[in-house]
Amino acid sequence: MKTQKKKSDPENLFWVEIIRAVMILGVVFIHTSADVVTAWKTLPRDWWWAGNIYSSLARGCVPVFVMVSGALLLPKSESISVFFSKRFSRIFVPFVAWSLFYFLWKKVVLDSDLAFTEAPKQIINDDVYFHLWFLYLIAGLYLVTPVFRVIAAHASERVILYFLFLWFILTSVIPFLGRIDPYLLHTGLDFSIPVEPAQGFIGYFVLGYFIRRANTSAMVPAVAAVWIASLLFCVLGTYLISAPVNLVHLLFYDNMSPNVVLYAASFFLLMKHAGQLLEPKIWPGPRKFVAELSKASFGIYLIHPVFIHIFEKGLLGFFLRSDSFHPVYMIPLNALMVYSLSFGVVYSVQKIPYLKNIV
Repeated sequence: MKTQKKKSDPENLFWVEIIRAVMILGVVFIHTSADVVTAWKTLPRDWWWAGNIYSSLARGCVPVFVMVSGALLLPKSESISVFFSKRFSRIFVPFVAWSLFYFLWKKVVLDSDLAFTEAPKQIINDDVYFHLWFLYLIAGLYLVTPVFRVIAAHASERVILYFLFLWFILTSVIPFLGRIDPYLLHTGLDFSIPVEPAQGFIGYFVLGYFIRRANTSAMVPAVAAVWIASLLFCVLGTYLISAPVNLVHLLFYDNMSPNVVLYAASFFLLMKHAGQLLEPKIWPGPRKFVAELSKASFGIYLIHPVFIHIFEKGLLGFFLRSDSFHPVYMIPLNALMVYSLSFGVVYSVQKIPYLKNIV
């Protein structure tokens, strides 16, 4: 008799599926609102505010995806050979396929003079297409996952908290103070400590694991307040440092800015508890639909720039840009169209043998 998977199976956590489905929509919102946000001097100010608010709401999408990976991968125990054999098919095959696809896309659609001999160089240098940097990031995190699994399995909660605090100060707070100094403090100081193991996205990776493992239910009200405060910090901060110089500055949008770290972490925690509350109450139909969106999230990430470009250039016989009319409704319309078509393509590709491995 076959045994059914338990609800606690890491691959079937409902709150993780919700996060993936929502965050990939957030990625699309960021990319469809980018032209509005950066057009500080050319668009009416209320149009810019719409773009700023939508883009701020979607901050931290990539960090949250990294947190999901840490939450799912770090608790597992398996040999290094088994781990890398699984990751090879899940990251290397899509990496090669989509790198080649976007190189051909650039040559056919954007730059016919682009030589095929440039392909190896662009792929190695992460210069094929703007969003593929995520594949390089994930590959790097996979390389150190076996090491951090050992650390996670034996470290106490206090030790992990120490690491996260160290990472937050060194990777987020100190660099942020250095970058905002010319706007506010004017001290001229450039302080840094090179602690390489606590730098970059590895902190998000460990943070996802920590939040999944920790008992955080009592923290929900305070975390909700942090989520709102960090959102307002991003929205207002971006305006306050842009207005005096009449040029948009995206410091508060950066994945390592303190407000984005807090925003991503609080969102992750809130979705964890919301998903746990919703799971027993949600109907099978919507539950399955969320699971399909979650399953397609990686593929949606990979293909959605194609539809953004198609709409911007009117390749389907009509134009759909976030600044065609007021962005307050054009950004959601554009994002939902791109999201829906991307999902439709990915869902169809997932039904095709062999080809399904690229999404």
